[in-house]
Amino acid sequence: MAKKIKIALVGNPNVGKTALFNALTGSHQYVANWPGVTVEKKTGRFSWKDYEVDVVDLPGIYTLRARSIDERVARDYLIQERPDVVLDVVDATNLSRNLYLTIQLSEMNLKTVLILNQMDQVENMDIKINTSELSKRLGIRVVETVATKGVDLDEIMEAALDTSLSVRYQIYPEPFEKLVKKIEEISKGELKNNGIPLRWLALSFSEGDELAKKILEKGGLIKEVEKAAAASEYQNASLVIARSRYNFISSTLKQVEVRPKASWTVTDALDHVFTHKILGIPIFVSILWMMFEFAFSSSSPLSDLIELGFNALGSYAHAIPGWLGSLIGDGIISGVGSVLVFVPLIFFMFFAMGILEDTGYMSRAAFLIDRLMHRFKLSGKAFIPMILGFGCNASAIMTTRTVESEKERIISILINPFISCSARLVVYAVIAGAFFGKFAGLVIFSIYMVSVVFALSMAVVFSFLLKSRESSPLTMELPRYQLPTGKGLWIYMWSRGKHFLKKAGGIILGATVLVWFLSNMPWGTSAQNSWAADIGKTLAPIFAPLHFGWHITLALLFGGVAKEVTVTTLGTFAGGNLSVFLKTVLDPINAYALMLFVLIYIPCVATQAVMHMETGSYKWPILSVIWSLSSAYIITFLFETVGHLVVRI
Repeated sequence: MAKKIKIALVGNPNVGKTALFNALTGSHQYVANWPGVTVEKKTGRFSWKDYEVDVVDLPGIYTLRARSIDERVARDYLIQERPDVVLDVVDATNLSRNLYLTIQLSEMNLKTVLILNQMDQVENMDIKINTSELSKRLGIRVVETVATKGVDLDEIMEAALDTSLSVRYQIYPEPFEKLVKKIEEISKGELKNNGIPLRWLALSFSEGDELAKKILEKGGLIKEVEKAAAASEYQNASLVIARSRYNFISSTLKQVEVRPKASWTVTDALDHVFTHKILGIPIFVSILWMMFEFAFSSSSPLSDLIELGFNALGSYAHAIPGWLGSLIGDGIISGVGSVLVFVPLIFFMFFAMGILEDTGYMSRAAFLIDRLMHRFKLSGKAFIPMILGFGCNASAIMTTRTVESEKERIISILINPFISCSARLVVYAVIAGAFFGKFAGLVIFSIYMVSVVFALSMAVVFSFLLKSRESSPLTMELPRYQLPTGKGLWIYMWSRGKHFLKKAGGIILGATVLVWFLSNMPWGTSAQNSWAADIGKTLAPIFAPLHFGWHITLALLFGGVAKEVTVTTLGTFAGGNLSVFLKTVLDPINAYALMLFVLIYIPCVATQAVMHMETGSYKWPILSVIWSLSSAYIITFLFETVGHLVVRI
């Protein structure tokens, strides 16, 4: 019978922790959320000899002080779950910062293995690290890796199972160390069997940690511990603790690390251009334009091939007599097929976004836009969810937890649905391809730029309404530039794109069947006289000023569930050729106006659910629906009015 072992991956952001997780688990991964919060939880599994190994990838953190949700999730897991081994992944080129977390892990009495990642960069920078001496001084095993190029699984697992080393160093002043031991002694009787690491408890209480206080209060020990602290000179010792840790790190690195004199690196040279105060933003906009052009042009041949395949399947389906042939041909194949045609576009878009993220440019984009964001009462931290919104608004809203100001966080949540997600991209691709030909990529890019400008404009409005005067400062580390790996890009692209395929087999398929049913009932009537037409024609007067017919009205109604359903609804009425059908119900100005409306109007159901979950209130999703629908109507009406006037002139 296989032995089971549980490993937790811990580390600072941008140290290659995800690359190590991918290298260990491959495709055997599962993504969920931690209980009670919307922080992503990644777990995986692999086999080694006679061991079954479960791996948990904890959120990237700098400390276990638990100021943010990410830090709280990581700390609570380590305390409550007590993994068998912690792989502490560090950036080997920046040990002075990374080892602070290593010390905290050791103080939790966790079996820790230090993973020195990015050792290829250490060699390129001519840094010398004495890993054996580092292992002795820290009292833990040290393993060198380059996670993006694969890992030596045997070495990591042998280190994880090694029990020969143990932490033995003492880094705090003797008077303070006596206080720590005193608190440990007081806590030992009541908390010994609770699995609480007593040294961590004593140190955390001395730092003013709220969880440590609650644990001591629950055990009825808080008064005795506070009395012991009051009798010492360390009633709040956070500064002493931090200084002692950094002093220990500094003295250790003097013995184990040799660095060359500072020199101009490739990262410095690239940052000089990409983060330039004048050139930076034009370069950023150009990169975004190239990303859309690449995705659209690269995916077109594959999309055309898939469309031919679905047309052929539709022909075979129509040969089936009766309602079954109509359901398969006019409903499922025509409806779902009109969306699946654009699967290559979605995957190429995520591939391009993966390149920007894995090379390290995405962090530069947030840094670059920070100054601009302050003019809109937001910080660079709020820009990161906006960028992620290009993929999915629902998951992007979850990342707003990093925004410290509550009002700024609410504003970030409210404006994120105005960022054009990948689901809307399907609608744009259909319309732009039908009306704008070789300029389709440029037209789609313009819609994305409109989405950013509109979102930022709404940020100013919401800041005024919520009386949010200040934006939180942006503090982040810019990782070194590096070449992305094929495996890493594939995992990034697939993990995000597969949700689109799942939606095609779930909500999109269900909506397609529903639309087909409504458009064929009463049975034997034409689509013009069907129940679907009745619904569309009933609502059509509302959208008449926008020059949207009942087909478009019905598509927008169903598109409120999921934006891709807009296309499947139109595809059901298209008779196999959506581009030709659209030209019968829209002109180029109406077409662009429809793209604007789809961009701005109500968030999908999934996004509304996440907004409620993140804010803990229904008022913000309701406000978002009313505000976005009203804004979409007004802006589309103004655009069409002005556009048709210009054409007549």
